[in-house]
Amino acid sequence: MLGFTRSRKSDLDSAPNKMHVETGPRGLMVRDPYASQILNGEKIWEIRGRATQIRGPVVIVKSGTGHAYGTVNLVRVLGPLEINDLIDAKELPAAEREEIKSDGLPYRKTYAYVFSDPKWFERPVPYKHPSGAVTWVRLPDLDLEAVRYASSPREFAQLCLV
Repeated sequence: MLGFTRSRKSDLDSAPNKMHVETGPRGLMVRDPYASQILNGEKIWEIRGRATQIRGPVVIVKSGTGHAYGTVNLVRVLGPLEINDLIDAKELPAAEREEIKSDGLPYRKTYAYVFSDPKWFERPVPYKHPSGAVTWVRLPDLDLEAVRYASSPREFAQLCLV
């Protein structure tokens, strides 16, 4: 196990007589192609409608797959951002900037989660998706110190073909 536990204030507020303790790394749900772009280092901003206080290692979970694919370090959150901030952001792939330019801001208040140090897992890691989880999931069975990492995105792609 990763060796840390945290209590979330919102969990404590919803169950005033019970302390809810969460363990394991956090997984951020991201749809592809954005999840792969993040893990390839091509996209260092993930656009979201809420800020987060979470910092440090985050597992990237590809939405709808039931698998975790790698980790990034969540270093800061920017925002709320204006449309021109996103259109001009070289931290986003050109196709995503064009989508924002044509469709407008994706959220009333728009934030960028800033990532560094992307690493693919050697193989996707299955996990049990909790009912109702949309953005964040806890991965209590995932030991980030024991998981094997690919040495490069190219190696990950080759391993998946085998």
